Amino acid sequence: MASRVQIYTDPLQHALIASLVVAPLVRPAGPRVFATAVAAALAIAIDHAVAARSVRVRDTTALSTRPRTHSLLTALGAGVAVTRAAGPVHGWATFGALASHLLHDAGDHAAPTPVLWPLKPARQLGRRVQIAGTAALVLASLAISRATAGSS
Repeated sequence: MASRVQIYTDPLQHALIASLVVAPLVRPAGPRVFATAVAAALAIAIDHAVAARSVRVRDTTALSTRPRTHSLLTALGAGVAVTRAAGPVHGWATFGALASHLLHDAGDHAAPTPVLWPLKPARQLGRRVQIAGTAALVLASLAISRATAGSS
């Protein structure tokens, strides 16, 4: 089981990583893109309470595997929904924040994460994959920022 520091700082870590992922989008899209990313990165954690049928931290962190909604399929669906509602930059911010959340969870030593569900079973990917994946998300945000700035 993770340490108390890890457990209680996890939401802050998710928010900070999501903010890092979308930081390149602030210039073309404005600071509201941070709100989109942080909201997405934190909202996904509700699935732990649903799966545990409890809001108690000891119950939500004791799951044998993270919920199936901790998958790229969920991130993609949420990104598409937000794209339709708020535009492509916010859709990307949603996808990027959720993907960074999944990578962070799959990088730790806690319950397995179903990142590739339904194609692959839940498993941990390790910190190297987390860091490389998060860097790729930042680079994608940078490319989107440049493309958005170039088209305006």
